Amino acid sequence: MKANPFREQKIPRFTSIQILQGIEGIAVITACYITFFLKPLRDRWGLSKKETERTFPGDELVAEPKSQFTHAVDIDAPTEYVWPWISQIGQGRGGFYSYEALENIVGSNISNSDKVLPAFQNPQIGDLISFGPHDAYPLVICKPGEAMAIENWYDLDTKQVYDPKLSSPENYLHLTWLWYVESVDTNRTRFISRNRLTYNSSVKARLMFGPITEPIVFAMDRKMCLGIKRRAEALFRKTVP
Repeated sequence: MKANPFREQKIPRFTSIQILQGIEGIAVITACYITFFLKPLRDRWGLSKKETERTFPGDELVAEPKSQFTHAVDIDAPTEYVWPWISQIGQGRGGFYSYEALENIVGSNISNSDKVLPAFQNPQIGDLISFGPHDAYPLVICKPGEAMAIENWYDLDTKQVYDPKLSSPENYLHLTWLWYVESVDTNRTRFISRNRLTYNSSVKARLMFGPITEPIVFAMDRKMCLGIKRRAEALFRKTVP
């Protein structure tokens, strides 16, 4: 059975912590706009250039990306304490562990869970991962304990997902987003978030998926990585005597 992509959630009023985190997020985004020349470093936050040049699952889906990032964080916990947070990613599920206030100001209707949710611990290829009340994309890679990835073909004119086998819109976006877990040693794990996209060559598209959105995407994804790190390490400390 496919997961319901538009599961309703009750979103609480913003707490003081969420508000402070939202202010932090705005500060990070602002700093990124000011330091636009540091984008190449932000695109590989947490990794060396050589490490980002590895081949990751799903790279072949967007073989020649016009834009990409690979972010990583080392987590002081074994992989089995990290994966549960990955498997439940999504709106109506565990959330995205990022700046909840900023996500919900734009209507994403996301609640980030601090608990492992048993109902979402068995993701499967084809399950729809929601990003908001009206946006959901299928899992095209699902290797339990290791990797999940979504793929999206989007018509920028109609603002609709399309099937590349049936149509070829002039203004398009094609992306993959990979969440990858690998063991560093017995008690350490690296979580990697890798996003690859290609799009038409219009000036509008180059601006939209380059300098306009990059600071926002970086801030939100960095926070997600740190949010997963915090939750996994807390679960490990709680579980291990």
